[in-house]
Amino acid sequence: MSGIASRRLLAALVTAAVAAVGALVAGAAPAHAAPTGYLLLKGTGSVYTSNGIVNLGVTPGSSKTWGLKVVNTGSTAQQFKITITSNSPLLTTTLLAGSAAVQAPYYTAPIAPGRSVSLSLKMLVAAGAPAAEYVGSIGLRDPETNTFLDSGSADANATYQTGNTRHDLFVKTGSQPLVGGSVGQFETATALKPGNTASFTVRLRNDGGSPTAIGVSGGTSFDCPADWSIVIKQGTKDVTAAVRGATYSTGVLAPGAKVELKASIKLLHATTCTAAYVGFTGSAADGTVTSYAHVVTGV
Repeated sequence: MSGIASRRLLAALVTAAVAAVGALVAGAAPAHAAPTGYLLLKGTGSVYTSNGIVNLGVTPGSSKTWGLKVVNTGSTAQQFKITITSNSPLLTTTLLAGSAAVQAPYYTAPIAPGRSVSLSLKMLVAAGAPAAEYVGSIGLRDPETNTFLDSGSADANATYQTGNTRHDLFVKTGSQPLVGGSVGQFETATALKPGNTASFTVRLRNDGGSPTAIGVSGGTSFDCPADWSIVIKQGTKDVTAAVRGATYSTGVLAPGAKVELKASIKLLHATTCTAAYVGFTGSAADGTVTSYAHVVTGV
C-alpha cells in the first residue's frame, strides 16, 4: 500500500471513530425536560387570578401596571420564557422584574418546584389615542423549544370619560376611570374570593343635544350565573328586576344630566368559572350601547 493510500485509510478510520464517539455522547445526553407551569394575572388589589384577561381603564397619555406570576408545577426546578406582544403602535409595553425594566423575551431564573416568580407589565397608551382596547399579550413558553404553555392578556380600555350620544352608559369600579360612554368597553374589579363582593357604578348620561330618557337592560351574568348574586340599586331603591326585565328608565334627562346605579356582584362560593361578564345596555330612540362589569375569581 502506498504512503498516500495509508494516510487516506488512517484518516477514514479516525473520522469514523470520531463520529462513533459523537454518536455515543449524543445518545448519552439527557432529553430536555419540558417545563410545566401556568401564568396568573393581577389588575387592582393584591389577589391574582387564573382568568386569562384583566381589563383596566386607562386615560390616554397615562399608564397602568398589571401583575404577573409564573408558577412552576413541575417536579424539578425549571426556567420559563416570557414573550410580550401588543396590538397597536399606540401602546408601549414594559416588562418589569421588581422595579427594573427587562427585555422581552425574558428568561426567568430557575424556579423551584411548586414555587413562583412575580413580574409586572407596565403599559402606556399614547396621548391622543382613540377610545379603544389596547392589548398586551403575554406568552409563557418552554425556553428551549418555544412550546406554548399558557397565556394572558393585559387589556387597557382607553377612555376619555366622555361621550357624544343621548344614551351614553359608563361603567367603573374602585378608583379606575369611567369606561364606555358612547362605545362598548370593559372594566375588571379586584379579583374575588368566595364571599367577596365587587361594586360597580353604572352611569347613564345624556351627552346629546336634546332631552331624552335612557333605558337600561342587562345586569345578568353570562358565565356560571348560579355562582354570583347581582343587586342593582338607584340610591336605596332596588331596581334589579327592572333592569333585568328591560323596564328600567332614567326618566327624561336634559343634555348633560346623569343618573347613577350601583351594581354589587358577589361571588357566592368556590367555582370552576374564572370570570363573569355582566353587561349593561343603555338605549334611547337614536341607538344603544353596551359596556361590561367584569369580575374574576382569585387564587
